[in-house]
Amino acid sequence: MVKSNNLTAPLLWAALYFVFGFVSHALNGSFVATGYIWLPAGITVSALLLTPTARWFPLLVLLFAAQIFLGWLEHRELWRMALFCLDEIGVAAVAVWLVRRAPFPMEGLYFVRGLLMVGVGASVVSGLFGAGWFAITQGTSFWPTLRVWALSDLVGILIMTPVLASWSQFRATRSGGIARTEFLLGLASFVAVIATAYLAFDSDLDRIIFDIDFSTTYLPLFFIALVALLWGGRGGALSVAVLSLMAFVYNSLGRGPFVELVRLNSSNALLELQIYLAVASLLSLLISALKTTREQLHEDVARWKSNVELALTVSRQLVYSIDPAKKTVAWSGDITALLGLSPDKLTALDEVLKLVHPLDQHRLRQRWLEDENGDSDEAREDMPFRLQLADGRSIGATDMSRSLRDPDGSLVMVAGTWHFNGADLAQGRGEK
Repeated sequence: MVKSNNLTAPLLWAALYFVFGFVSHALNGSFVATGYIWLPAGITVSALLLTPTARWFPLLVLLFAAQIFLGWLEHRELWRMALFCLDEIGVAAVAVWLVRRAPFPMEGLYFVRGLLMVGVGASVVSGLFGAGWFAITQGTSFWPTLRVWALSDLVGILIMTPVLASWSQFRATRSGGIARTEFLLGLASFVAVIATAYLAFDSDLDRIIFDIDFSTTYLPLFFIALVALLWGGRGGALSVAVLSLMAFVYNSLGRGPFVELVRLNSSNALLELQIYLAVASLLSLLISALKTTREQLHEDVARWKSNVELALTVSRQLVYSIDPAKKTVAWSGDITALLGLSPDKLTALDEVLKLVHPLDQHRLRQRWLEDENGDSDEAREDMPFRLQLADGRSIGATDMSRSLRDPDGSLVMVAGTWHFNGADLAQGRGEK
């Protein structure tokens, strides 16, 4: 017996499926074989992606029931609704199952790839079955039906799935704090999406001021890109959803440039609009995926650096590289924890040598800058030396370094490690 708490999520998905199915039919108006928009396709894919495979059975049953109930309210033949469910929901389930078996994580650019694989695969296969069925039973044209069916499913997936996936803590995006400036700029860009959508679809200002009509539809795309950059995947998906809602409503009222465009040729305004919204969704997805990939890379680098710093500190070591031309030193390791010094004091080569005991300064300088055999195959011996603390005490250390030279013998870089004597280090810290 399925526990009631395990039915909560499937019931919510079924309710969303029914609501957006009703909305899709309302936006489509009357149709014979297939409508130009089918948002429940995105609900189905989102539900399957966000639900563990072991819990699919009640989800699929309730989605099936939602479609049957929707068909019953619209006085459609229930056996045909059952075949429609098997086609739409069954094909989507197979597509999602195949993609989830792929050996790559569903995040970042992999999420975009996986979503396109599911969207294109499910919409085309479902459209083939549907168009074939209607061609046989009702004599409709196969290719026009296939084109509309597949495109309506694909756009529904591209519009709905990123919104539901990103706002349901799915791994398509990575959540994190947003800086105040980025939040405010993102909010301004989000408001600009709404304003420019109104300008493009329900205002005469573009024609009065600029003497243009269709070109203003590009403005919301620009601000959607800004929202995706500043707010990430969630903000970008939300912007696409808001633009889609406004565009569908205005289109259903007979307003907007796509309606005007249809008057000049025989195309369908809703089909034209869906392609426009598909491009907007893909733009947002790609930008947010690239942003997620970049943030993941930065997090990995920061984590690796922290691990290296900790390992060096625990092993009482500092790693350095010297640029002989600029006389600068770059360090890895916790200088403050090991020596009690600010890292800023050890960036210039002369400042580093000033911290070395006077009796060892010349030897260390010569080892770094004047040793002509630094690039030989023979291993250079480690050099013990002393660091002079600010209070006059000395700390013993060992320099292990190698030099890199050009073929002409000129020095390119010196890299090495300072290893400190644990007893001297503890004594030096205790008596400072």
